[in-house]
Amino acid sequence: MGAGPAGARGSRSLHTCPRPGAIRAVFLRRGPSTVARENPTRPVTRTHSRKCLVIAYVSGEVVARGADHVVVDVRGVGYKVFVPRQPSADTVALHTHHVVRDDAQQLFGFETRDELALFELLITVSGVGPKAGLSLLSVSSPSAIAAAIASGDAAALARAPGVGKKTAERLIVDLKGKIARTGPEREPTGLLTEDEAVAALQALGYTTAEAVSALRGVPPAGAATTEERVTSALRAAGRVGVAGR
Repeated sequence: MGAGPAGARGSRSLHTCPRPGAIRAVFLRRGPSTVARENPTRPVTRTHSRKCLVIAYVSGEVVARGADHVVVDVRGVGYKVFVPRQPSADTVALHTHHVVRDDAQQLFGFETRDELALFELLITVSGVGPKAGLSLLSVSSPSAIAAAIASGDAAALARAPGVGKKTAERLIVDLKGKIARTGPEREPTGLLTEDEAVAALQALGYTTAEAVSALRGVPPAGAATTEERVTSALRAAGRVGVAGR
């Protein structure tokens, strides 16, 4: 989606990033197409930079396809969504990451929440932008990327176009501790996105990437209760009052 410029003073459009600290996701359902939009009715304390999550979900008919994107018709409005691979169906439901910059707005869409969660974790690494994250997911599944990070396989990560050896090594150093290992053979199976502490922080307004980042340095799930881990993360961020403590 190539979103247009912000509207005039006093107006609000789907493409306008609301003021920091006052957004909440709600869904607009009108017919077969759906767009998830932020609603400025419930204050949420959140750290904002040049990136603001405005559109979190797009559902509709694919009316055009490009090498790295699709155009989704949502009630007569076409949203350009960059995708890691072309959807097989003409009707899609995409979980989206919305990037807002001074000169452009971009949507990155994924058919599963696992892909979106991994994408948002990948781009927390210095030097890894949305295009690099999309490139990694275009050649490997989330579980394969997680396995490569957990095992330190930089060569597997570097196979993605635009991802060099140094970037692959940085991904491993920064994210290896965030990859879940389970099972008798301790094979990497995915991200710690099912962590109850992550879910609790998301309920308080954090994005997946923000929640994972906030939990760095707190005791792991097996060493403390969910409440203790969340409280520690909030205390480190100066937000203990949010949890009622």
